[in-house]
Amino acid sequence: MSVDGSWQLIIDSPMGKQETTLNLSDVDGVLTGTMVNEAGGLSTEIFEGRTEDTNLQWKAKLSKMPVTLTFRTTVDDDLMSGTVKAGFLGSFRVSGEKK
Repeated sequence: MSVDGSWQLIIDSPMGKQETTLNLSDVDGVLTGTMVNEAGGLSTEIFEGRTEDTNLQWKAKLSKMPVTLTFRTTVDDDLMSGTVKAGFLGSFRVSGEKK
């Protein structure tokens, strides 16, 4: 299973569903990439990313708020599901599909 490539993520936040494009690269368990919110014109690099079997974990910083997002997901073929912790805002469900 390869997580490399582009993913369409949906974050179920208190502000409604937030869509973002996640571009990932996995090299020997180290996950790198970018998150792009096309509607808001925002982009951020992910950091502290890692993979273990079908489990992925990474962090991203919001540019408009002083909040670090911590993602923990599982990949099953071309589908991703899990949670994102958004600091003081709490945790939310996240789901995605490989483009």
